[in-house]
Amino acid sequence: MYAVKVLHGYISKDGQRTRDKNQARVFGDKRFAEKFADKIGGRVKEFSR
Repeated sequence: MYAVKVLHGYISKDGQRTRDKNQARVFGDKRFAEKFADKIGGRVKEFSR
């Protein structure tokens, strides 16, 4: 599982920045996460729930 990290938090399901990992938008495929991260200027972080 992958999440997009920006500044000191993650991108949530509604598109806002959050510091809570449980609210983070999760991508199953790293390629999709990287494409989204490139679009918004974030980075991809792998984690498990």
